[in-house]
Amino acid sequence: MSDYSISVRDVRKKFKRHLDRRSTLKETLVRGRSRNLQEFWALNGVSLDIPRGSMFGVIGHNGSGKSTLLKIMAGIYRPTSGSVSIDGRLSALIELGAGFHPEMTGRENIRLNGSILGLSKSEINQTMERIIEFAGLREFIDDPVKHYSSGMTVRLGFSVAVHLDPDVLLVDEVLAVGDEEFQRKCFDHLSYLRKRGTTIVLVSHGLGQIESLCDEVAWLDHGELQATGQASKVISSYLTHVNTEESLHRPRLVAEREESATQPDGADARPIEIMSVQITDEQGTALDHAETGQTFYVRLALDVKERFLGPNVRISFQHETGPLVAMVGNHRLGVDLGWLEGRHTVEMGLTDNPLLPGRYIMHVDVFDHTGARLVDSWADAVEFAIRSQRGEMGQGFIDLQASYRVDP
Repeated sequence: MSDYSISVRDVRKKFKRHLDRRSTLKETLVRGRSRNLQEFWALNGVSLDIPRGSMFGVIGHNGSGKSTLLKIMAGIYRPTSGSVSIDGRLSALIELGAGFHPEMTGRENIRLNGSILGLSKSEINQTMERIIEFAGLREFIDDPVKHYSSGMTVRLGFSVAVHLDPDVLLVDEVLAVGDEEFQRKCFDHLSYLRKRGTTIVLVSHGLGQIESLCDEVAWLDHGELQATGQASKVISSYLTHVNTEESLHRPRLVAEREESATQPDGADARPIEIMSVQITDEQGTALDHAETGQTFYVRLALDVKERFLGPNVRISFQHETGPLVAMVGNHRLGVDLGWLEGRHTVEMGLTDNPLLPGRYIMHVDVFDHTGARLVDSWADAVEFAIRSQRGEMGQGFIDLQASYRVDP
């Protein structure tokens, strides 16, 4: 028996695109079929071996060829050239609702999928209750699948795929549709299957999940294999590449205030106005992203229109998913800015930046010295990315500095 469950040898896949596609039947009849074709290679010479009983991740940007590779492994596409060999019973969850007949009930679709995979009627009946229980759809299992929501379809599809005793399981990004509770349930079950010796291939943009779950990872870029190997090393290389590309194409993180900005207290004139917000390095050079573990600075340009005592400048960081992550103000840090008048730059340094990789939105508020009066406020001042050259990923938002010890 081979040490590998899946062997991919020099696989290439070519597609054709109609650049002047006809949008209606009438247009097709009048103008004829489109002859302006463009060929492109979705995969170009990909070779890899996936060890038996391992969990293998595939990463890359949208359009890199990840899903095409999985569909070729699943037998949905035929490669233009090259070959794929699968050792064992294959189950796949590639597209939402793939393999389900919309007019049939959930229960009937379970029987259909089991039959396609070669299970006997008694084997399907033995597994039926576990599939229904895991999916949490007992109330709807005898309704036609066409009435299911996308989340319900994912629940049933995943439950069927993992409970029909596969030797090889292919899972695409579809799990992102499920809710948080079901996603945790799915990954717990994937870990269980892995311990049983099932080979699992997982495609996901969730690099934290890939790194924590997978033994090895393949990185695809424009249909070509860039690297394979230990998950953390390949992910680190991929993130370094993404950071470099982003630095070349993203604008510097500088936001300038419009003159018509709304005043927070309805007054005719604000004693202080936030004119610009900028993220910089220690030398004051504008950044296009910040790094986990590396100090960066927030520079605020303030226009103080009248002599003003000790304002409290408060900066808040919100994760793109919604939660408020952290808030810092000079008063809480015991820093008194004293009397100000005219144009000033206020700089806040986020020491050893503890924010984990992701996208964050920064809000700025300026209060008077009592903290009771809001003088100016700028919501959504800057949206910026936190990246990591080292490739570390984590659950949550903050990189907690901690130590462990064991008593003798």
